[in-house]
Formats: sequence, C-alpha cells, structure tokens
Amino acid sequence: MEGYEIHHPVSDLKQKASKGEGLSLKEIEKRVAKKMDALEAEFLKEIPPVIEAIEDALSCLEKGEGSTIEQKEIFRQGHDLKGMGGSFGYPIMGTIGSGICELTREEFETKNLMLPLIRVHLDLLIYVNANRIKDDTDPKAAPIIAAIENAKAR
Repeated sequence: MEGYEIHHPVSDLKQKASKGEGLSLKEIEKRVAKKMDALEAEFLKEIPPVIEAIEDALSCLEKGEGSTIEQKEIFRQGHDLKGMGGSFGYPIMGTIGSGICELTREEFETKNLMLPLIRVHLDLLIYVNANRIKDDTDPKAAPIIAAIENAKAR
C-alpha cells in the first residue's frame, strides 16, 4: 500500500491490567450496583405514564369510542412492561405486561376485546407499582399471582 502509513495507537490497557492498577472486583460490583439502582429508579419513574397511557386507551374503548389505535397502544405498553419488568427487577410487572399483550393481540377484533379483564390487569399493575412488589417472594404478591392465574384459566 504505497503512500499509506499504518499507525498503531499506544494502549496502556495491558500494562495497567498486568500491574494491577485496575479496579478491584468489589469496586466494580459496587459501581454496577449503583448504576443498576439508578436504572431501577428510572424504570419505576416511567411506570405512572405507562399506567396513564393504558388507562386513557382502555377508558376510550370502554366508552365504545376506541379503535385499533387504542388496542395497539395498550398492547405496546404491555409489551414494554413485559420486556422491561424482569430486566429491572420487577418480573411481576413483566407478567402483568405479558397478560395485557395476550388480551390485546392484533388478531382480536377491537369489539371482541375482554375489556374487564384488561381492566383487572391494569388494576393489578397499579397495585404492584404502588406497593413496589417485585416478585413472588413478596408476601403481597400471592393474591396478585393468584388473580393473574385465575384470569388465564378463564
């Protein structure tokens, strides 16, 4: 390659790592835990707008004024919960989100949606958020899980 020069940037990483100048595992874990706590707080801050979006769309459908637009909005919010709940330490919110997705799938006609059951899921989400119930190890989770399972059985 005539006319070109290859430059290799100086990298001190190998030297630092071999000298033990990097962070200790304990320090790395501490920093990661701090970042995860901040991400969890951010996630929880976003739940009230999710609840509001589902409430608005569901109310519209309950009044008979909704369409596939509201159905898709509820599905989208449920899908976000389904994915993010477990990632941020709230798998029960993910389970509720999954239920919302199942109830608002595209193949259901809007007029045939089980709106009372979607309302139950929304109420469960509100309760879980208000009480910061993360998973089934929380004693307050038992009735939530039973309600979700009972709703699925029907």
